[in-house]
Amino acid sequence: MSTTQRDRSREFEIIALLQQGDQQAISMLYKHYAAALFGIIRRIIAEQEIAEEVLQDVFVKVWDNAARYDSAKGRLYTWLAQITRNTALDRVRSSAYRKGQKTDGLDSVVYKNDQNTENMQVQDSGLLKVISDLDADYRTLIDYAYFQGFSQSEIAKELDMPLGTVKTRMRAAVIELRKRLNNETFLLLLLLSLCGSLNI
Repeated sequence: MSTTQRDRSREFEIIALLQQGDQQAISMLYKHYAAALFGIIRRIIAEQEIAEEVLQDVFVKVWDNAARYDSAKGRLYTWLAQITRNTALDRVRSSAYRKGQKTDGLDSVVYKNDQNTENMQVQDSGLLKVISDLDADYRTLIDYAYFQGFSQSEIAKELDMPLGTVKTRMRAAVIELRKRLNNETFLLLLLLSLCGSLNI
């Protein structure tokens, strides 16, 4: 059995256990997905302790909403990643968090770059406006890579696409994004973040 087949088999097993209300599913989810989901959270929330709290909230939500998962609408990891991102954003936008962090705006989100050397603030609405006119394939890749925190190998696996193809399309997406930036500072920071991960 190939690695992909084993992964799919494990995914189906976890889904079945979740929907049966078997708590073993949570242990399996934590073992196989916690690190990746925590990576998504840390791109949104810099504080380790708060990020860990959010991760626990994520698993509670997954357990409570297991019956709503529909494999016809996407892979398990895609569903988990969406819950994770929404939960992290909800925490950032909460009044308690904003008060503690002295956040200026409701939709201001802190993202850490891969080197953890600086923070930058990006408004979702502004970013989405810029990328909305990109080719659908490019938008998908940017969403996976930036907003959901997928690595290129994870994107290839999720989209069932050769890694080389993902890298080629991602470069093309970044080049196209560069053309549309018009030197807007916060979007230039985004571009640099993407380029850094691609060695462009």
